[in-house]
Amino acid sequence: MSKLLDFFKLQNVPINEIECGLYTSHNLLYDDIPYRLHLRVEHNQTGVLTLNASTVLHLNKTAMEMAYFLIQGQNPLEIANTISLRYKAPKDEIIQDVESFYTTLMSFVNNQDLPPTGFLGVIQNFEESEIIAPYRLDCYFSQNEKSTLLSISEWKVIFEKVYNAGIPHIILLNVDFLTKSDLFELLTHLEDLGLVSGLVTTPSFLENANMLEEILNRGLDHIILDADPTNKSHLLKTIEILNQDLYTCLRMPVHENHDYKSIIEKLFDAGINAIAFSKDSNSFSPTFINLEQIIIKKQIPIIDDMPFSNPAEDYTFNKLHYSKSKLKYLKLFSNSELIIPGSTPISIGNLLLEPWDKLWTKCRQFSDG
Repeated sequence: MSKLLDFFKLQNVPINEIECGLYTSHNLLYDDIPYRLHLRVEHNQTGVLTLNASTVLHLNKTAMEMAYFLIQGQNPLEIANTISLRYKAPKDEIIQDVESFYTTLMSFVNNQDLPPTGFLGVIQNFEESEIIAPYRLDCYFSQNEKSTLLSISEWKVIFEKVYNAGIPHIILLNVDFLTKSDLFELLTHLEDLGLVSGLVTTPSFLENANMLEEILNRGLDHIILDADPTNKSHLLKTIEILNQDLYTCLRMPVHENHDYKSIIEKLFDAGINAIAFSKDSNSFSPTFINLEQIIIKKQIPIIDDMPFSNPAEDYTFNKLHYSKSKLKYLKLFSNSELIIPGSTPISIGNLLLEPWDKLWTKCRQFSDG
């Protein structure tokens, strides 16, 4: 898409920018296969695109416009013509970029094992850009003496609010506080809304042979599995999960003086999607450094932005230097208390009872330091 980026950069004629907000289509077809797109247009004209409740793609301006016109019902040739007229640029030079975008996007339609997030195009100053809503909400279902669990109908109201706010990604934590039927109902609701859903859990939660099949049937997109692959039963359960069409990140502890080479080989052969490390892992130890090198050599992604079941272990930040971009993840407790995470968590309000716009305005006040 490099040529089209040049058109954007050199264009001196004022362009009617696409209005910031949310756009969606449930009626698109690719080779008679239906697919859904939800597009969030940011203030800087980048986009956040949710495809089939299975992946969230961050789009640069070029890709955002293409996605917008696709949602409007245009085919690739019509999109190229529209952009040619908008930027007064030769259509034959644009059509290749549009076809490349469309081919890439459609390659995701039949792929069941997608990472929860990705990028289309280079986005300048991605970390510093102002966003209209978080990229993800981490929902904790644990109960303590100060809070009671919301009802399933209340959680559904919250998820609908989340959808309408343009938050594309939900991660569920501490779901052992839910009944199985309630968990299945919530996953189905997230799938119906078109939200990407993830689950943080342990091998013991998936011991029931039918549990994995049930949550997959209800649209769970990815799993963060807190497990120790040096434990034989944990390793076998991880490999069992990897045999399914479910994007799986193994979050593991690192034991000193343990040889992880054969374990990583087994995980690689089973198709592990990503690896993360437990909070107590010593990243300066020789064992950790050697393990990290083995993982990198196998080209297995290492990620560090997934939440922990204990909310106190999540993201650290200096409250006085908390930037707008750090609002990309928020937490929600079981009493509907919305939290900016960090070493000093900030309570924002009640997501069930208060309007989203009011809560987001309050969030952004803290982002200015």
